[in-house]
Amino acid sequence: MLKRKILQTALAALLTAAVGISAVPVCASGDTLPEGASAEETLSLLCETNTLPADPEVASACVNPARSDETRAIWIAFLDLQKILSGKSEDEFTASVREMFKTCQSSGLNTVIVQVRPYGDSFYPSDYFPWSDYATGKIGVGLSYDPLEIMVEEAHRLNLSIEAWVNPLRAMNESQIADVSSEYPIRQWYDSAEKKAQNLFIVGGRIYLNPASEEVRDLIAAGVTEIVRGYDVDGIHIDDYFYPSGLAFSYDAAQYQAYAAAGGTLSQGNWRRENTSAMVRQMYTAVKAADSSVVFGVSPRGVNSQTYELLYADVEQWVQNPGYLDYVAPQIYYGFENSTAPYSTVLQQWSEMVTQPGVRLLIGLSPYKSGNTDKYAGAGQNEWIENSDVIARQINESRAIDNCGGIILFRYEQVFASPTASMEKEKKNFIALLK
Repeated sequence: MLKRKILQTALAALLTAAVGISAVPVCASGDTLPEGASAEETLSLLCETNTLPADPEVASACVNPARSDETRAIWIAFLDLQKILSGKSEDEFTASVREMFKTCQSSGLNTVIVQVRPYGDSFYPSDYFPWSDYATGKIGVGLSYDPLEIMVEEAHRLNLSIEAWVNPLRAMNESQIADVSSEYPIRQWYDSAEKKAQNLFIVGGRIYLNPASEEVRDLIAAGVTEIVRGYDVDGIHIDDYFYPSGLAFSYDAAQYQAYAAAGGTLSQGNWRRENTSAMVRQMYTAVKAADSSVVFGVSPRGVNSQTYELLYADVEQWVQNPGYLDYVAPQIYYGFENSTAPYSTVLQQWSEMVTQPGVRLLIGLSPYKSGNTDKYAGAGQNEWIENSDVIARQINESRAIDNCGGIILFRYEQVFASPTASMEKEKKNFIALLK
């Protein structure tokens, strides 16, 4: 509190110069402040109401102080990588990655989370998964160089942490399987009627791995072991793709009936959740066995009931017990004015949910919404159009949460590669808080 008061006092002159003591300052949110307030009173009010002014120098004084070990990360998705990788030489890719990571570093970020296995494929030479068509232009066709090796080297050159982001259960389209070599388990399973029924789901033409299968869980664990042992990554990261959303119970009825016949007592829904938990436990154990210093984290949906009911993943169990995670990063992609899931409420729910001492809470944020209508936000659908300080205020509020250790931004292209005019305004405010 004293440090904050000192900041307020020290920057009173800056505020006076910017708006004048007798002026009526206007915040980035569009709100006006009381006329006649002193510079110190105005700055204090801005901080207390969590309303940051548009000037980034003033905004930086209004944040709750960042912890020394704060994670400030960004997701770099397979679509971001495709644009700088597909059809590019090793030198071209290296130059692009170097520029991308320099942009992240200069913006105050300290961690990059790169998606290296989006659809049962890979952006690196793997014994278990075919090369991704997003990397090479055609699934199963390899590169003469290793993109992940380059990304790890370039990240560490800039003192950035780098995590490998994989989707453990989501795989390629069924139409692509003919191009996948029979050396890979997923093709072997697809070609065997018995294994296909045991290990795979086909939903809307897409293949998914079935976590009820021990063979599937072993493959997923082997896949993360391969990354951790082969690359100097700082973490393994998974997001919110578990069971296909709302998957009908008919898809795995035979396996569930076998479980029940053997004496299992869980409902089919809870049996699925235990399958997902078993997969996460095995991934965590595999990561730690390969390198105990590497962290393992998951980024579920912001509204936990959706993950529990639709995706059959019991995240609450993972964040309240040891042996599952090092961090959880819920995607709180909601504004303060969202009618059903306001940011502040959801943030507090997650803070209260994470009780295991070894699990850090990070907050996934959605700068990509800047300037856009948030059609599911009800009365708050225009919040991201009418304000350019939403992310800055969300960062500020997250820092006031005792067990919150940082933030992750989604995603690189919208923030840095192809920013809109609205994003540039939003970015000006929140980057001032990251540096």
